[in-house]
Amino acid sequence: MFLTVSLCVLAFVLYFVLVAKAPKSGDPPSPGWYPLVGSLPFLREPLEEFLSEKQFAKQPVVVLYMGLEKLYCLNTYEAIKDAFISQGDKFLGRQQTFILPELTGEKAGIILSEDEQWRLYRRLSLKTLRDFGFGRQGAEEIILGEVEELRSGIEDQGIQAGLPLDTVPLLSTAVSNVICQMVFGTRLASEDPEFGRVLEMFQRITQSQNNRTRSMVFQLHQNYYVKLKPLLRLVIALRRKQINIFGELIKFCRKQLEKHKADLGSPEHPRDYIEAFLHQQASNPSEFNDVRLSLAVLDLFIAGTDTTSQTLRWAILFLIENPEVEKRLVDEIKRVVGSDRQVTMKDKSQLHYTQAVIDEVNRMACLAQLGVAHRCTETARVCGYEIPKDALVLFNIFNVHNSVDHFPQPECFRPERHLDQEGRYSPDEHLVTFGIGKRACLGESLARMELFLFLTNLVQRFTFRLDPEETRTIAEIKANPGHQGGGIRAPAVHKIKFDSRREEE
Repeated sequence: MFLTVSLCVLAFVLYFVLVAKAPKSGDPPSPGWYPLVGSLPFLREPLEEFLSEKQFAKQPVVVLYMGLEKLYCLNTYEAIKDAFISQGDKFLGRQQTFILPELTGEKAGIILSEDEQWRLYRRLSLKTLRDFGFGRQGAEEIILGEVEELRSGIEDQGIQAGLPLDTVPLLSTAVSNVICQMVFGTRLASEDPEFGRVLEMFQRITQSQNNRTRSMVFQLHQNYYVKLKPLLRLVIALRRKQINIFGELIKFCRKQLEKHKADLGSPEHPRDYIEAFLHQQASNPSEFNDVRLSLAVLDLFIAGTDTTSQTLRWAILFLIENPEVEKRLVDEIKRVVGSDRQVTMKDKSQLHYTQAVIDEVNRMACLAQLGVAHRCTETARVCGYEIPKDALVLFNIFNVHNSVDHFPQPECFRPERHLDQEGRYSPDEHLVTFGIGKRACLGESLARMELFLFLTNLVQRFTFRLDPEETRTIAEIKANPGHQGGGIRAPAVHKIKFDSRREEE
């Protein structure tokens, strides 16, 4: 009897590994497959660059057999548009994680939420943030205030002291305080030790999981961990540091909630994002509980802090590397704005080359190379290939942004590609920095405003050069990004020497 049962179990396991999980006729192309390990022996890091090599670059869909699970990658703009625009309702799902339920009992905030919870929180988040100037004048005033704080910091810490500056804390503080004022109703002082600790934790979250392949294998097999309790306990132990960081950040958000509850203003005129949601909580306490609100706040910070500040770091490097671009950018700002006042959003429509430079920075920096994974909520057919229900789907932004069909000589920094024949700004639909479709980035309008106002005002006031003691070239700094994979792609650690542009002139 025991032998019979054992043979049946063995037969099932062999079937599961060798047949059920094996490639099927009609599957999209893949790098290769072996039992148990799937495509893993064939993959190389960075994964987005591997999927952009000659054999895959023009394949609309590629499937990776990540151990026992499949991972689909939309590899061309046409495939991304077919899935997220033409069939957008089939790709609204997100992969769930065991970490949040382990910590909070809730599955997700905004980024990882699904179905009605996602629709409700996204709709209310957009409405609330618009009311506070998300993409309008209120946000502009906040950003310009932080621009002035940043200018003062650069002059005091850098120029007057004659020192090169690490732009990570400098830019992260400025960008974080924009979202702080919109969400918490106040800015946090850079010298505040709690603020410094929170910023560091946010950066550690976005900088974690440096190996994309290892990260995706881990995420794809979460269902096995949850079903096998001893394995789940082992995984939790191995991920304890990351779980603890999330726990500390959630505590910080809960602390801000309690402060607001103690001094709650009028529901007709909420002072910030948290207060607006607390008033919603009064009418629907089960849907707008403290945990979900804390997770929503956490999502806004994770999505809105490191991404913008790292894009600005890339922009400074590209300008140092391309002095002719910097000169043309400075000349346009000087001609349209002058040097006696801040650049504002009213100037944007006349700054065509400036907008083209920002688009080219977004194209080449390509922070979220493979996007945020979508879950297929029902079986779909994309560019002729079937993607089954519950499959996880990435989209290769890196390949789209480096496509020779859409961007000739993609390795060259050429803002002119975003201008028409008359020299007017002409946005390219193939630039998908913020994603496309219904699950595109919630904060795109704010991020675009921040990039424009921070970059133009920095360029107007300062010149940039690498730390004179830096031994690496810019190409080497760019070729060895500081973190990528589970987080975003950022330049390697370096320092910038700022000088007053007015003194240089």
